[in-house]
Amino acid sequence: MSIIPPGISQPLAELVSYFFTRREVILQNWRTACEEDLALSKISSLSREEFNNLLPIILDILEQRLLRQTPEADPVLMASLHGLQRWQRAYALPETLRELNHLTRILYQELQLFQELIPQANASMLLQVQQQISQLMSETILSSVQKYDELQRLEAVNRVSTLREAIDQMQELSRQRSDMLRTSSHDLRGSFGLVNSAAHLLNTKGLNEQDREQFQNILNRNLGNIKSILNNLMALSRLEAGEELLRIEPVDVGKLLTELVTDAQVLANDRGLILQANGPDTLVLETDAAKLQRIVQNLLMNALTYTPAGFISVSWSKSDNNYWLVSVQDSGPGLPAGLTSLLASQLKPVTEATSATGIGQPEPSVMPASDEQHIPPGPELANRANQGEGVGLQIVKRLCDLLDAKLEIETHTGRGTLFRIRLSIHQAG
Repeated sequence: MSIIPPGISQPLAELVSYFFTRREVILQNWRTACEEDLALSKISSLSREEFNNLLPIILDILEQRLLRQTPEADPVLMASLHGLQRWQRAYALPETLRELNHLTRILYQELQLFQELIPQANASMLLQVQQQISQLMSETILSSVQKYDELQRLEAVNRVSTLREAIDQMQELSRQRSDMLRTSSHDLRGSFGLVNSAAHLLNTKGLNEQDREQFQNILNRNLGNIKSILNNLMALSRLEAGEELLRIEPVDVGKLLTELVTDAQVLANDRGLILQANGPDTLVLETDAAKLQRIVQNLLMNALTYTPAGFISVSWSKSDNNYWLVSVQDSGPGLPAGLTSLLASQLKPVTEATSATGIGQPEPSVMPASDEQHIPPGPELANRANQGEGVGLQIVKRLCDLLDAKLEIETHTGRGTLFRIRLSIHQAG
């Protein structure tokens, strides 16, 4: 037997030695008791080291206290770190408490076993050891509870903060939606006013043919605007209500996009724009042809509407074995600085150094897109940038979401805008 420290009786030294030689048994019996506890379901997922964690140090502290030595470790800190480790392993507080209660019981059992092995052991000494075990384990449990309380408070604060941010975002989206609908209502009222005025003037007696033709053009143009706005709002309503269903089938997108650009050439020629298509003539993949056509058509008509002069390019290609790309790029004025819409927090313009448009950083704006092929003539183009800007692009974004596609924007003031859509080659239905 080793030398007995001063002031320590031989029976107590024997008990300390007994506990030391039983360390492995104590820890193993503790794990077995926890595994047999139906309320503890995570034990099997922990390795021996993970399960024991810092509890061997707690046993060191017990030994040092019994020998009246200053513990080398702080029991409060060790218990707190053990509670943190159990928290990180997704333990609930009752589970940790049950584990520690099992360890307390195992230690009492070992003390009883020692008494059976050494009947002449002093009862007073055994009672003092029991009190030391009780005190240490109480400190350990209390420190674990305090750590859990601290972590729960922190988690509650984080949840409140996250919830507050979500509420703020929802309020901002609601405000933007209200602005969008208010703008659309204003556009409708304005167009209806012009329609009523033109219709009234057409009934004027003695109206010459030139004035009659002018009023008819105003009437037709504003009826087209009304139809476009209503179609946008109805399409957005259907998308948000989940009434748009996917129809996935093999589609030759090369042929589809080529025909789409060909049909738009007349409009491009009328505007004095050069419209080009670049991509394989045949590219068969799985998608919803109608929704893909609506997306690209909206972006193409938008480019034709807001590009006063220059070029428009529509391109498509395979990105890799899993994805393909379709892009619409124009040489227009770029997105208006500071333009905001309902998608401002959902659609982030591309800012990485690999952006296709190169020099400078893209400006964070959102471009309106029309759901109709009607293009207002002449002077009205300048005013259209402030009318219903959120509705059209939100339709495009919703359709992209439906197809599980990623929509990206690159824009530079005075140089143009690029819309890029990344879609899966094998679209899930």
